[in-house]
Amino acid sequence: MSENHFLHGFLNPKSVAFYGTNNKGSSLAAIQIMNLIKSNYDGKIYPIHLKLDSVIGFKAYKSIAEIPEIPELVVIVLSAKVVPQIFKECGEKGVKRIIVISGGFRELIGDRENTLTEEINKISHQYGIRFIGPNCLGVFNNWYGARKENLAFNISIWEHIKKDNFSIASQSGTLSSHIWFDPGSLDIGLSKSLSVGNEANIDIVDCLEYFKDDEDTKVIGLYIEELKRGKRFLELVKEITPKKSIVAIYVGGSEAGNRALRSHTGSLAGDAKVYSAVFKETGIIQTDYVQEFLDIAMILSREILPKGNRFGVITNSGGPGAMVANNVENKGLIVPELSESLQTQLIEILPSNASAKNPVDCAFDMNLPYFYITLPEILMKSGEIDAIIQYGVVGFQDVLDDYLKYDKIAKHAEFQHQPSEVMDSLAQKLLLPTMKNSEKFSIPILYVNPMSFTSPWSKRLRKNGALLFQLWDRPVNALAKVCEYVNYKKKYENC
Repeated sequence: MSENHFLHGFLNPKSVAFYGTNNKGSSLAAIQIMNLIKSNYDGKIYPIHLKLDSVIGFKAYKSIAEIPEIPELVVIVLSAKVVPQIFKECGEKGVKRIIVISGGFRELIGDRENTLTEEINKISHQYGIRFIGPNCLGVFNNWYGARKENLAFNISIWEHIKKDNFSIASQSGTLSSHIWFDPGSLDIGLSKSLSVGNEANIDIVDCLEYFKDDEDTKVIGLYIEELKRGKRFLELVKEITPKKSIVAIYVGGSEAGNRALRSHTGSLAGDAKVYSAVFKETGIIQTDYVQEFLDIAMILSREILPKGNRFGVITNSGGPGAMVANNVENKGLIVPELSESLQTQLIEILPSNASAKNPVDCAFDMNLPYFYITLPEILMKSGEIDAIIQYGVVGFQDVLDDYLKYDKIAKHAEFQHQPSEVMDSLAQKLLLPTMKNSEKFSIPILYVNPMSFTSPWSKRLRKNGALLFQLWDRPVNALAKVCEYVNYKKKYENC
């Protein structure tokens, strides 16, 4: 169980001490303390400061020796040159877990090379200390403690993130935290996030070992600059991917990318083709793009995976339908022409100018129940498709409400504003039957609404479980990579 792994203590400490805090808002350590307050952390917080008596309302201590207990975790945000001495003081206190946020270790090159990494490694070995970093942004655990909705252990993310089954291990602090700055525009939440930085002591392999047995992690995200334990990585991911999906970004291979890595974390990037081959062999879903990284994770986190490569396309506009179909087939997947019997069934309910072949183009039609419920249900029950992309789930009432703002229109209009509760009820009635069918038949359905992603109707769709996109390229691209993973799982199961 993950509770027995040493990383469990980093994610669930009952007391934390901080070096490098102040009350000015200019200290990352102080921001981390404020994040704990925002996250309703119920453990003990011990700021350490030579001059201040209190930091953000907490009693400050001159040294770790003065703290009345051994902190379960220590966080260091100070100049690199003083970190070895702090490690020594922590070791003498009996501390066993440290997170080193500070930079200035292995990532410095040229005439700035130093032996600080070797020094803290030697001290940590002497005192039995495990540490994350240096040059990282800390950790996040959305399932900390009593597992209440508003409770987390958070020293790395500024926003409140909904609880989910997606966990990240990243050699970039930014990818583990900054991508969550706009949670209102993300339909995926977070389980845990570990920024491992330079990996002087704890690396991505350690994180994978933890995530493998973590019940709150179903989907794993990785950002990789280099792998120090390649053989163990291979062994581990081969164990994980048949049961839990992994989506990864590998940075390296280009001259500019390698140059950036050397100055960032001191990483020595390998051949990008080798990494791609390893990922493909082990069932890791690879992407080069952060948005796609999140799109894939969002689809996977719903745990409704297609059984095959056959896409059904439902649209109320010919152009997007054609572009979706073209993109699907360019990805090596199939948009099958539907059987004559299925076409006959569809033609009975489609407008006279519609097409039932696939894409199912019903043209512009305001018959919402048949568009949202009946058409997807017929395709899902048919056994002829494995996934659906549906274009045109537009919020017509949002458009009409905008027209009603103009007096010259409003005084003649034979339509009126609908109260929010009416529209909330409508969205629920239109979405829930299809969401249930999607789960029942294991057929993911991805919706496209070209209106604003944060429009009232879009928000209603998302609230009711819709996997929603503003345009049609992203859902096809992401779902195509999910299908590759499904094919890998099938091959593994047949071995």
